[in-house]
Amino acid sequence: MIRTLLLAALLATATSGCRTCGQNAGQTGPLVFEVEKYTTPSDAWQANKEGETKWNLWSTDSDAAKKWSGGTVLRAPVAKQDRATPEDGAPPLHTHITGIPDGRYEVTIKMGRTLAISRDGKAWEKMTDGYLGVVEVKDGTFDLWVDDRYAHAVSPGAGYYDCIKFMPIPPRIEKKPVKGFAKVRVQEPLDRGLIARPAGEGRVYVGWRLLASDPSGVAFNIYRCCDGKPAQKLNAEPIRKTTDFMDTTAPANAACEYTVRAITSTGEGKPSAAARATASAEAQSCTVIKLDDGVKFQKVGIGDLDGDGRYDFVIKQPEDNIDPALPWWTPSPNTYKLEAYSHDGRRLWCKDLGWSIERGIWYSPYVVFDFDGDGRAEVAVKTGEGDPRGSDGRVEKGPEWISILDGRTGKVRARAPWPSREIPGEKYSYNMSSRNQLCVAYLDGKTPCLIVERGTYTTIRLDAYQFHHGTLKKLWSWDSREEIGRGKYNSQGAHTTHAADVDGDGRDEIIIGSAVVDDNGHGLWTTGFGHPDFCFVGDIDPQRPGLEIFYGIEPHHAQNGLCLVDARTGELIWGLQEPTTHVGSDGVCADFDPRHPGAECHANDLDKERKFRKSWVFSARGELISDQRQRSLGLTAYWDGDLYREIVRGAKICKFDETTVPPNIVGRVVAIADVLGDWREEIITSAPGELRIYTTTIPATDRRTCLMQDPIYRIDVAEAAQGYYGVPTLSVLPSAGAPNR
Repeated sequence: MIRTLLLAALLATATSGCRTCGQNAGQTGPLVFEVEKYTTPSDAWQANKEGETKWNLWSTDSDAAKKWSGGTVLRAPVAKQDRATPEDGAPPLHTHITGIPDGRYEVTIKMGRTLAISRDGKAWEKMTDGYLGVVEVKDGTFDLWVDDRYAHAVSPGAGYYDCIKFMPIPPRIEKKPVKGFAKVRVQEPLDRGLIARPAGEGRVYVGWRLLASDPSGVAFNIYRCCDGKPAQKLNAEPIRKTTDFMDTTAPANAACEYTVRAITSTGEGKPSAAARATASAEAQSCTVIKLDDGVKFQKVGIGDLDGDGRYDFVIKQPEDNIDPALPWWTPSPNTYKLEAYSHDGRRLWCKDLGWSIERGIWYSPYVVFDFDGDGRAEVAVKTGEGDPRGSDGRVEKGPEWISILDGRTGKVRARAPWPSREIPGEKYSYNMSSRNQLCVAYLDGKTPCLIVERGTYTTIRLDAYQFHHGTLKKLWSWDSREEIGRGKYNSQGAHTTHAADVDGDGRDEIIIGSAVVDDNGHGLWTTGFGHPDFCFVGDIDPQRPGLEIFYGIEPHHAQNGLCLVDARTGELIWGLQEPTTHVGSDGVCADFDPRHPGAECHANDLDKERKFRKSWVFSARGELISDQRQRSLGLTAYWDGDLYREIVRGAKICKFDETTVPPNIVGRVVAIADVLGDWREEIITSAPGELRIYTTTIPATDRRTCLMQDPIYRIDVAEAAQGYYGVPTLSVLPSAGAPNR
């Protein structure tokens, strides 16, 4: 009680120049000090007047009240190049703040462009992000010196000095490691995924899965049955090198049924589920699932909804997207629907998400995964209730839930509250609060846990759940402000969330962007580089131990706007050594160039008007391969017979040297994943009234375990149903490892 009264008295002494959020700034809310109230000499500036030797105490800027704290800001004279001494240009400013309750704070300047700052009035450093780090206040005071000494590298101009925010560092609450319900790692049961496709010239291509459970040295026999005649074995010797077969003797115009049998030390196994095809003169690499007329979908979730070992599909339609930020936001014209389809095209169910979920990827995340380990996938999705739209069409009130839907019926099995729109101690922002994501992570190495996320650009909050016996149980919660004092975790979010065991302890960590949260709900590390428009996690450089993360940092950076970091520690491995303005969302990290070991890293930079500015392709070692390519490389897929991904750009599939490979693609690419046949990937597109699945009919040169059994790859495929799309990455690149058994 005495401490509370003392804090209140101290805050009262600062009310003329300090704004507080929360009743007790010593506990949760920040202290915000208007620098003009605490800065000398007062003759260092003039009100609303520019000058070469004076600061401008500016309050007549358009929308000043929205742009600047308190409606005023100290604007420096333009520094076109670095000044020789602090006395050149406008005089140095000394900010002396009093009345701060003693304690530890994360301190940030609200500023613009570049300023020179000094913590003792003697040694000067260049600052562009305003982050002063952790400060311990012992006598209620804080001092800072600020000057216009340095020019801004990207766009020289006036620097701005607005206010200083002190965010109290809360006590750190230790969380126990997760112990989920699973005794062994939950993995979806898969069948052989057998496919048969006309390959042209009277041939039929047949492909099937190699499973992680197959013994070493397993071989296969392939059988064909046409028009009810007895089955015929097609291979003279057991098939060992690949898990595909080209039938060159299929009878013309006959409906044939193919099966495959595994051969092990105990003999020949049971036949797989059958696949059917009719040989024809033309290749047919596409399977079509019919939707309602004209329907085009935005996202697809992939999972085995009925437990038969085959992947089914949950689409979200229609395909268009609304962004919460101005000027892109518009009222939703209608609602989103989730529709589930079996692997053979049967419509299983449809759920209208209603008016409580606006039409945009940030309002409507969902993932398809077997969370309770019963062999059937559930659908986890953000839901609301009723019609809570305001008069302008925005949804800013009403309950929000993370709901678990039964994969077979679409009925709600469980739900729990979504993290609140309101953040204690912070001003509400519709745009910032509308950023929502989901992810799957094996937090104990065995149990598939659900990660619910709110926030990207400011505070980020996570709730971790397990779904067991029809109930969602919270495992831990995390708030990026918990990590104050351990590096900057706020504002480090990406537009997609990944999970992987980055530190080798057998448990997954959550990669929220430029920061990683440990399996126990504590921050593991942060680069502090800010919001990445994309990031890829995997064994990008096989010549290094462990995993790496490739980032494209959206805000302008003098260097390291593109970079590769060690996934265990966040340590920078290499970075782009030139300025970037706005790294766009269409980055690529894939092994598509056989001249360089590991995955190649590609990104584009945009100018201030978001028009194409520059492009780079780097090797995994940071060697510049090209800066001549225009626009995006596209997406990538393992498609032809080698061990490298091809580039999928529009209707074309091509190699890095621009050599095209068949077929042409119809529709917008929505997902790329190994859902059928051998280890090469399928390309899933949305065309009017159709979900189209393209499968390669090019013979393979070796065999690999089904990519969906790679832990990083499988989670990447799951989380790709929400957020920005990125092609899944792998724990081990095919080009870096020997063929499987």
